[in-house]
Amino acid sequence: MTWLFSLYWLGAFAVAGPILFHMWRRTPRGERPFSTLMFLAPSPPRLTSRSRIEHWLLLLLRTAALALLAFAFTRPLWRAPIAQPDEASTEQLLAVLVDTSASMRRENIWQNLIQELDERLSQLPPQTLVGLYRFDRHLVPVADFHELKSLEPTARRDLIRIRLRELAPTWENTRLGEALVRTATTLQEAQTERAKPASQRIWLASDLQSGAETVALQGYEWPDDLPVEVILAQAASPSNAGLQVVERNLEAAEDVVRVRVTNSSDSLKEQLTLKWDAPGSGEVSVYVPPGQSRTLLPPARPTGVLAEKLLLQGDDNDFDNRVYITDTPLEKRLVVYCGPETQNDTDGARFYLEQVFSASQRYQIDVQAASDVNTAAADSQPSLIVLVQPDAKTQPLIQRHLESGGMVIVAAPNPDATLTSLALCGRRDLEVTEANVSRYAMMGDIDFNHSIFAPFAESQFSDFTGIRFWKHRTIAGLRPAIGENSPKTGEASSPPDQILARFDDDQPAVIEFPFSKGRVVIFTAGWQPADSQFARSSKFPMLMFRLLEQSTGVARQQGNQFVGDSIAWPTASTMESSATGSAHLPSGMELTSMPLSQPFAQTEMPGLYALSVPGRTEQIAVNLAADESRTAPLTIEQLESFGLKLKSREKPIDPQLVRDRQRQLQLVELEQSQKLWQAILVAVVLVLLAETFLGRQLVSKEPA
Repeated sequence: MTWLFSLYWLGAFAVAGPILFHMWRRTPRGERPFSTLMFLAPSPPRLTSRSRIEHWLLLLLRTAALALLAFAFTRPLWRAPIAQPDEASTEQLLAVLVDTSASMRRENIWQNLIQELDERLSQLPPQTLVGLYRFDRHLVPVADFHELKSLEPTARRDLIRIRLRELAPTWENTRLGEALVRTATTLQEAQTERAKPASQRIWLASDLQSGAETVALQGYEWPDDLPVEVILAQAASPSNAGLQVVERNLEAAEDVVRVRVTNSSDSLKEQLTLKWDAPGSGEVSVYVPPGQSRTLLPPARPTGVLAEKLLLQGDDNDFDNRVYITDTPLEKRLVVYCGPETQNDTDGARFYLEQVFSASQRYQIDVQAASDVNTAAADSQPSLIVLVQPDAKTQPLIQRHLESGGMVIVAAPNPDATLTSLALCGRRDLEVTEANVSRYAMMGDIDFNHSIFAPFAESQFSDFTGIRFWKHRTIAGLRPAIGENSPKTGEASSPPDQILARFDDDQPAVIEFPFSKGRVVIFTAGWQPADSQFARSSKFPMLMFRLLEQSTGVARQQGNQFVGDSIAWPTASTMESSATGSAHLPSGMELTSMPLSQPFAQTEMPGLYALSVPGRTEQIAVNLAADESRTAPLTIEQLESFGLKLKSREKPIDPQLVRDRQRQLQLVELEQSQKLWQAILVAVVLVLLAETFLGRQLVSKEPA
């Protein structure tokens, strides 16, 4: 027999109490004087033994009760064979999460971190199952638990250390929160595949730069049994300043390059210089205190030198000290005008189109008459066609434009020109008459959910009632929308005509119908002065540019692209369309036969990328994300505010201590199954009952 809590045997010393009480003899206290004895001298009784136990049985019962009670608290149990704990019961799950973002490119930070991780891995006990993951913009398994499950413990550890040395920092930004959440989920999935749960933890090896994205942690409840131990990577110098390009607003005629210099909050340097990476470039000095930023103009580019890279000098870490800049030539757009007016005729519709499109700061728009466009040329791909009084000779150009997905605007000044324009667009089923307008009409009931009028949905732009329309056309025979009226025979499969706006007399003002892959937009009133005041309103330029963007014009790339972003391919001309393109990377590598159906996503480093499609090549500058320059580390309090259970570095667990603890747990389980203490407590109760009965008998026998 053994016991779990042997210290409770000290309670057995309490049996000395009854023994002492039994040996202690008290002298009588009460005295009653008698008058007959007042003349006698006092003579107390003479005792032969000062300490004598009179009731041995009663003493034994009392001491036995105390001894049994102490015995019960020791939790005794009968010895039984106990199986030694297997090694699987002491196994641990450890996920090593290594930061490979661009901020880890600082001086000496990566080498020191890999060395420390390698030393820690060598000290782990063999029963620890380690999974290796890296993260930057994405979480990437390097050696996950599923792959290591089939390997021997020694082979697992060797594989982890080999792949750890093969890692290297990338140029992508840091998504710390998403990486931690996905790693915690991976550990929980690994637990569900085990017969017995194992202890789990995460090693987070990172510089914890404050620019890391932590949004994913804010809505995630971190598990209580998953501690995170931070292995902080520290750079040789905290001084770091970053350089970023400020987005240009081409719509506001802003084509000036501006850059932003950001200094880290723990930086020790404040004076920096800016120059072009080209011979003969001048320098601009900039003073940026720690934790602040400055926006400035770079120095003028050297004459006769193609400079595409700006350099920042003066801090100790140069991974974010360069930005790439490409020139943004105006996109060329061709608008074909089908009408008799000249460009200087103030009474015609072309004059107002010329005035609106010539003011564009984003596109170089060329408005040409249909007679000046070579319709047989393969590269004659208009962005927009406007039909006012078209000639039948333009039908091949219109058909080809609509089949390529373009847009045609019909804004004829009379019913005959409207019918001719609609016939060239494939609609001969409509009837057009001149509307009877008493004074003027106003436009209302506009469908702001449609893509053409969507920019006008805000309340400050949605009021068109100030525009006067002196006359307009009425169109009959439109295909009704589904549910309005029953379609005519043979037109069940024809798409309905959409009425985008109406006049106050409930007649259509703007109509759209599809043709082939393109669209035809009908204005039942023109914008020339004889028809309306539309061309003189503030709504006209905005609507014309919207229609131009909705047509088949080539979309401009975004000004600033970051490492890891996907880039849309340039749009090839219809006559030279292809399913593949090529890309020239900053490293000099050429990628061919790239599918155009998916954006180009191999932007793995900063630099200039050239994307080519048949008939068009576009150069895009890809730069480092601005948040990577915020290299001051997050504090422990900030991490704990996200709910993380942080833990300091632990000493290696002694396997013998683990086995002793497991053996103790098995003894506790055995004692709980035997429950000898309950039988002992029953014996204590019986002894106390016998002691009570015997004590009552002895008291009743004493003389009164």
